[in-house]
Amino acid sequence: MYHRLTDRGFTLIEVLMAVVIIGILGAVAMRSLQSGVERSRIRETQNEMDALAMAIAGNPDLFANGLRSDFGYVGDIGALPTTLDDLVTNPGGYATWDGPYVSGRFAEDATGFKSDAWGSAYTFTGGITIASTGGGATPMTRAVASAATDVTNTAVSGTITDAAGNPPGDSSIAITISLTYPDGAGSTTTVSASPGSGGAFTFSGIPIGNHGVIGVYRATDDTVNAIASCLPRTGAVISLRLPGSPFAGSGGGGGGGAAVIEYVPGSAQTTGGSNNDVEFQIFNAGTAGVVISSLTATYAATGYYKKIKWDGDTVFDESNPRAGSGDVVPFTTSKTLGVGETVTISLEEFKTAPTGGSNADMSNVDFTIVFSDGSSITFNSGP
Repeated sequence: MYHRLTDRGFTLIEVLMAVVIIGILGAVAMRSLQSGVERSRIRETQNEMDALAMAIAGNPDLFANGLRSDFGYVGDIGALPTTLDDLVTNPGGYATWDGPYVSGRFAEDATGFKSDAWGSAYTFTGGITIASTGGGATPMTRAVASAATDVTNTAVSGTITDAAGNPPGDSSIAITISLTYPDGAGSTTTVSASPGSGGAFTFSGIPIGNHGVIGVYRATDDTVNAIASCLPRTGAVISLRLPGSPFAGSGGGGGGGAAVIEYVPGSAQTTGGSNNDVEFQIFNAGTAGVVISSLTATYAATGYYKKIKWDGDTVFDESNPRAGSGDVVPFTTSKTLGVGETVTISLEEFKTAPTGGSNADMSNVDFTIVFSDGSSITFNSGP
């Protein structure tokens, strides 16, 4: 009697070997699966941190009308967020907050933006670094910028000229450049400066973002508007060109003598209880604005004045010594007299001595006033 070979079953050794092989294959497959899941979590976390960084400082690849259009939270607020929650919840009723900044990516999980793919909370330090420790001992990090100042403290520089390309020259003092930007506390602030004679100007401490700039030549009310698109670290450089050519006549420098200051007839009078203030009016009868930085008053009387006011604004205030007849008196702030503009000037607190004394009666005194642009007027102070 015999058994056919094909009827024989597996031996115990064969079964054990099969089990071992299946176990090895399963372990390899499990490790491969776990490795794939880990790589997926790493990619997901990296993508989330990139999205958070762009929520904070914007997407550098988004442009509109030739300018970068997205500067994130910092571009709207002017400061870095203190926590990641600031990206989805207005931190203090800020008027300039325009979030949520991460709602599109994390719409299905309202708080998911604060945790990595392993469920561990992101560490957000210094306002510029996002870190994930869920993947192991070595954290993954994503920096918004190399330093906080790269996005909160840039510079805006530029030049202003007239339509013909002329720099302002001496007329620069009559130009105001204003820049408005978010102040970091939910509102906006405006800073102003006058350019140099060549038209150059600079603002520092400006956050990233698109900020409005206005240039005004006050003598003629010529105005130019522009946008300063401040990029991280590099800031912005802009060129402003006024619509008119107010600097062309003199190559820049205040109108080239076209401005003529004249006395307003009958406007002079003495005021004050002792007639020790003299008030009069002037107007610009020329074709261009003029900048006045000083005046010289000459008169045939004994009197020394303490103050000069230009439409109520004090431009000279000195009592030791006071100004006297023939003294060139510099203004603390230069003033611009626009075309056709009338202003009131007063010489106040005349005394009988340079350092004081009694009040000096300046009624019925003949005055000659010479302004820094060379214009001259004469009048009698009246009763």
